[in-house]
Amino acid sequence: MTSEEKQPMAPEDAYPELQEEEIDVEAELEKLILEDSEAEASAAAGEATAEPSLAQSEALKQLQHELEVMRQQLKEKEESYLRLYADFENYRRRTQREKEEFSQKERQKFVLEILPVVDSFERAQQQVKLETDRERELHNSYQSVYRLLVESLKKMGVSRMKAVGQPFDPNLHEAIARQPSSDYPEDVVVTEYQAGYKLGDLVIRHAMVAVSEGIPEREAVANGGSPTPEAPEVTSDPQPETDPQPETETSPSPES
Repeated sequence: MTSEEKQPMAPEDAYPELQEEEIDVEAELEKLILEDSEAEASAAAGEATAEPSLAQSEALKQLQHELEVMRQQLKEKEESYLRLYADFENYRRRTQREKEEFSQKERQKFVLEILPVVDSFERAQQQVKLETDRERELHNSYQSVYRLLVESLKKMGVSRMKAVGQPFDPNLHEAIARQPSSDYPEDVVVTEYQAGYKLGDLVIRHAMVAVSEGIPEREAVANGGSPTPEAPEVTSDPQPETDPQPETETSPSPES
């Protein structure tokens, strides 16, 4: 190796011109790269701002359409729910009413089967004649059973209708006769043959009664009244009584 080759190289500071040029080149390159990247970014941003505006409008329309569809479906579901709820309420009320009617009919049937027993107790009470202590004891014993039966019917809502002295009502009474009466005006119940009963407000048995015809005409005339024009009293001379002609016995003609 020669002496020139063995000499050390000068430091970088010994060539300031070359160093400055290298620095300027790198700066220019970095500047150009930065400008290119900014240009590309701005161009991409411009394209992105243009394209997403159309895409966003389409997406917005799609979302609005889906929202309208969901609102319509929700409305249909609400209407379906309301119809179902109304049907259920009608079914519940109908079943409750049928249950009450069935219970009412069963109670009515039971009461109608018991009422003849009550009638028998009442007829016995009216017809019996208490003469001895034994008869009074028996009477008191079955009357206690009668009172217990009546109290049980009352707890079920059974009530006896008042008939005598009340105006005749075909919804409550069944007229089987008409009677003249000086105590009650016309079309008023004068006699009760069989008691009528109600179960709550429902008539389960009509009362069998006799209805007043009013004061008899002859009694009204005797009391100072006048006969009614519809049926005036006709007076005529009495016909003389004639004795009947005695029957004459005729003998049969002899045979020829």
